[in-house]
Amino acid sequence: MIPLIESISKSYDHYEEDRLLLERSMDISSEELQESNALLRKDAEKQSKILDQLKVSLRTLLSLELGREGDEIRVDDDDDILNLTNYIQTQSNRIRSVEQELLLVKHLLDQSDDSFQVADKEGNFIFVNKECARRTSFTREQLLKMNVMDIEKVFETKEDWNRHYEELRAMAPQSIIINGVNVRKDGSSFPVEVNVKFVEVNGKEMVVAVSRDITERQKEEEKRKQLIRQLKNANDELKEFAYVVSHDLKAPLRGISTLSDWLLMDYEEVLGDAGKEHLLHIKKRSGKLHELIEGILQYSRIGREKTLTTAINLRELVEEVVESLALPEHIKVVIDKDLPIIENEAIRMHQLFQNLISNAFKYNDKKEGLIEINGEDMGNGFWEFYVKDNGPGIDEKYHDKIFKI
Repeated sequence: MIPLIESISKSYDHYEEDRLLLERSMDISSEELQESNALLRKDAEKQSKILDQLKVSLRTLLSLELGREGDEIRVDDDDDILNLTNYIQTQSNRIRSVEQELLLVKHLLDQSDDSFQVADKEGNFIFVNKECARRTSFTREQLLKMNVMDIEKVFETKEDWNRHYEELRAMAPQSIIINGVNVRKDGSSFPVEVNVKFVEVNGKEMVVAVSRDITERQKEEEKRKQLIRQLKNANDELKEFAYVVSHDLKAPLRGISTLSDWLLMDYEEVLGDAGKEHLLHIKKRSGKLHELIEGILQYSRIGREKTLTTAINLRELVEEVVESLALPEHIKVVIDKDLPIIENEAIRMHQLFQNLISNAFKYNDKKEGLIEINGEDMGNGFWEFYVKDNGPGIDEKYHDKIFKI
C-alpha cells in the first residue's frame, strides 16, 4: 500500500507542475500571436500600398494608350494584384516597342539635312535634332534650355512670338512657310526657309518647325538676277547696235544703189556690156546687204515689239503671199486646202511664209520647180507647217552651220 500511496501523492505534485507549465506556455503563445498579428498588419498595409501604386501605374499606362487624363480612367478595387501586374507587363512591352520606334524616328531625324525643332506654347524648345545643333553651333543640351527667340531674329519680342503662335493655332492643321534668319552661337546669322505647324498631343500644344538653310539658294538667286541685268544690258546694247546699223549703214548703201542707177543711165554707151554688168552686180550686192541689215534690225526687235494676236486664215494668207511674190511661170505652188485658222500675229506669219516661199523659188535650179505648203495638227493646240521644194537644198555638211543660226 505504501508504494501505491506514494505514487498517488506524487501524481498530485506532477499535476501542479503541469498546470504551471501550461499556464506559462499559454502566456508565451499569446505574446507570439500578438507579434505575428502585428507583422501581418504591417504586411497587409505594405501590400495595400503596393496595390495602390500598381493602380496608379496602370492609370498612367492607360492614359498613354487611350490619350486621356489618368483621373478619368477607373481601375476597379477588386482587381487582384496578379491581374494588375499582368496588364502592366503587357503595357510595358508595348511601351518598349513604342520606345524602339521613337528611337528609330529620332535616328532618322538626326540623319536629315533639315533642322527639326519642337517648341511649347512659350517658345521653349522641347526637342531639336542633330542638324539644328550643328547649324547653330549650340549643343542639344544648351538648346533644350533655350527659347526660339534666342536663335531666330524674326521674333524680336515676346509679342512677336505670341502673334505667330496664335496665327499657327488658328490655321491648324495647315502649315505655313516663312523666311527667317537663324543666329549661331558666335553671333553670325544665315537665312532659312521654315515650314511651321501647330500640333496638339495629349492636350499639350506645340509648334513643329522644319527649317532649311537657303544661303546657297539666295546666292544662286542673286547670280540669276545679275545674269538678268547683264542680259538686259546686252539687249539694250543690241538694240542700240541695230539702230546704228540701220541709220549709219543703210544710208551709204542707198547712195551706192542710187549712184549705180545714175551711172547706168548717164554712161550707158560709155560703159559697154561689161561695165553695165559690174554696176548691176554692185547694185545687187548692195541690195542684199540692205536686206541683211534689215534682217538684223528685225531680229533685234524680237520680244520687244507688242503686236496684236488675231484669227488668221492661213490658206488665204499663203495665197496672198504667193500672189505678191509674182513667181516665175515654171514654178508651181501647191497649197494644202486644209490649212487651219489660227490665233497669231498676222504680220509675222506673213513675213515668215514670205521668206520661206521666196527662198524656195529663188534658188530653184529645176526647169519645172515645185513648192508644196502644208500643215499637220500636232494636238494640244499646236500645228506644224512646212514649205517643201525640189531645189538643190543644202549640203548636209553645212547643216550645223546653217541651222544653228
